Amino acid sequence: MTKNILQRGLENIHTPFASFIGAQTTSSLILFFSTIIALWWANSGYAASYVNLVHTPIGIILGDLQVTVSLKHIINDGLMVVFFFLLGLEIKREVLVGDLAQAKNRRMLIFCALGGMVLPALIYALFNYSLDSQAGWGIPMATDTAFALGVLTLVRKHIPTSLLAFIVGLAIVDDIGAILVIAIFYTEQIAILHLTLAFALVAFLALANYAGVRHALFYILVSLVIWLLMLNSGVHATVAGVAIALTVPARPKKSAEKLLDKAQAKIQRLQKNQQDVDVLASKKAHEQVLEVRDVAEGASTPLRRWEDALSLPVSLFILPLFALTNAGVVVNMNSFIDSMTQPIGAGIIAGLVLGKFFGISCACWLVLRFKLGCLPKGVNFQHVIGASLITGIGFTMSTFIATLGFSQQAEQLQYAKTAILIASVLAALLGCLYLRLIAAKTKQ
Repeated sequence: MTKNILQRGLENIHTPFASFIGAQTTSSLILFFSTIIALWWANSGYAASYVNLVHTPIGIILGDLQVTVSLKHIINDGLMVVFFFLLGLEIKREVLVGDLAQAKNRRMLIFCALGGMVLPALIYALFNYSLDSQAGWGIPMATDTAFALGVLTLVRKHIPTSLLAFIVGLAIVDDIGAILVIAIFYTEQIAILHLTLAFALVAFLALANYAGVRHALFYILVSLVIWLLMLNSGVHATVAGVAIALTVPARPKKSAEKLLDKAQAKIQRLQKNQQDVDVLASKKAHEQVLEVRDVAEGASTPLRRWEDALSLPVSLFILPLFALTNAGVVVNMNSFIDSMTQPIGAGIIAGLVLGKFFGISCACWLVLRFKLGCLPKGVNFQHVIGASLITGIGFTMSTFIATLGFSQQAEQLQYAKTAILIASVLAALLGCLYLRLIAAKTKQ
């Protein structure tokens, strides 16, 4: 079909635009600018409008029945479930076929991630020993994968590509730890009935997967019920996202050989009657083309398709919205100093910057020393030191845990959020400088 001038012009714009939108750097930049906007808004003359927006009640009114929640609540307990669902899909894929599927890589990533979680938590606990603020010990455990990868792109020319894969694998194990911490330690009261019903439905989805059910609508409807049950169980609703993701089918419907044979037969049938293939005028031709599409879907897996479908909405919409509604803290000289001198802030900064650095580097050294695992090809111990500094960027997940730990303590939450920002900037600067430095020394 010959394309007209307008179609060709749009294609010339669309192709580079689609590449820009799909790039990792773009999602990191959008997340960064959302954070900057939230900080500016909360510290400007329009601060009151920011608070009003975040706490704007949204809901449904049916006669005497009123169900209203704040915008922040919708994002943190609703949209962030989709983010955790995507995390769950990534975790399952990595365990089945990624770096976590290989024993040597798995051991290295697990030990490094454990070092990068345990030591920051211990450092925070020491700073806040016997204080009420000790509840925030989980805050410095987490790494923000999007920001970490975004920062690494600044020095991408000076690092091996395999270091990016190492960071992703490390962050995934880190995310597993953070999810377990949220589920176990940041749950105040548990409604046993709701929780039991939620996990019974998760088991039902797993059984449906085993039975070969692959319809997206079926999984969506059951997942909504699981989310509502989890929301009322006392366990944070985001845990439902991960649990559901683990039940998503990860294998093709049929063997690759059978699917290829079937697709080839259908395509050959279409090729024999090329002149009669008019999908608009002929219902039969339309159905034949749909059959080819169905075969192609059967060759793929729901896990891969849903992961691809959600990655852009999560990175371009959900995470920036979370940053916009949660990063708006009042920052001035007094709050800046308080955040660094108060036990909460000092514990978070020391945990994210020093705890991640020493925890991951020491764990890596021990694994290499005792030959328990290995590093990816092209990555050396110096690269790991630089990566361990960058993993101190804990923005999204750390902020999320802070909102859980200090939900009823506004002043402590203020200290925590400010400290997370300070630590994340420090970690990014130190990591980039170190990786740039070792790259310069290598060239000499």
